[in-house]
Formats: sequence, structure tokens, C-alpha cells
Amino acid sequence: MDKIKYYLKKIHNQLESSFTHKLRSYGLTCTQFDMLAYLSKEPDHAHTLTDISAHFGVKHTSAIHVLKILEKNGFIYKAPSGDGRSKTIHITGRARQVLAELNESRPLLDAILFAGLSKSDLHSLERMLAQVYANLESETFQNF
Repeated sequence: MDKIKYYLKKIHNQLESSFTHKLRSYGLTCTQFDMLAYLSKEPDHAHTLTDISAHFGVKHTSAIHVLKILEKNGFIYKAPSGDGRSKTIHITGRARQVLAELNESRPLLDAILFAGLSKSDLHSLERMLAQVYANLESETFQNF
């Protein structure tokens, strides 16, 4: 078990380091990129602070901090919601352009990351990682 945890941690660190280096040229951190990627998945959806905080499992204050930086750097904008009680968050053309550029390297990244694994291996890996994640989301782990 310790080897599995060791490899998961090393994989996370390696990916984080590589992505941080690549994203730095766009003026983004991994957290900011993750938020932009989330907002871009449903561009017509009226995302709110509550929606974003719930998705990432963070407090509003943490999401606000990241959103302020993204807004300051021209990656998002806020608009009044239909009911006027809150603001919705939308990505800008600049954010779409950056996401598109980063997405172009995705096939190469996948080829490097998953070299030597068959489709069956990848399916099994995805299924197993989904189970590990579900275990971490369980009440048993939350009360650990």
C-alpha cells in the first residue's frame, strides 16, 4: 500500500510541477487553470460563487481570492444574475484562447503520460482510481 501512495504522490508532484511551469507563461497557476477549465465546460451556464465553491469543495473566501485574480488578469468577468441577488461568472475571449492553446498539447501529453498502457489498462486504471476517489469521498474517510 505504501508504494501505491508513494507513486500517487510522485505522479501528483510531477504533474503539478510540469503544469505550473507551462501555465506560468500564461500568467496562471494550476488552481486558476482548473477554475477556468471548469467554467469553460458549460460556457452558457450561469456559474455563481456558490456553484464554484461547491464544485471544488472549498470555502467561498478561497474561491473569491482565485476569482479576483482571474478577473484582474482579464480571464473572467462578472455579470448580474437574472434575479439580481448575485453575480454570475463567465470566461473571457482571452481565457478561451489560452484554454484552446493549452488543449492543443493535450494529445501529446496523453501519449507521453499513458505510453505503454493498452485501452484495457486505461479502462481498468480509470475504474480503480474512480473507486479510490469514491472511498475518499465516503463518510467513513471523512470521519477518519
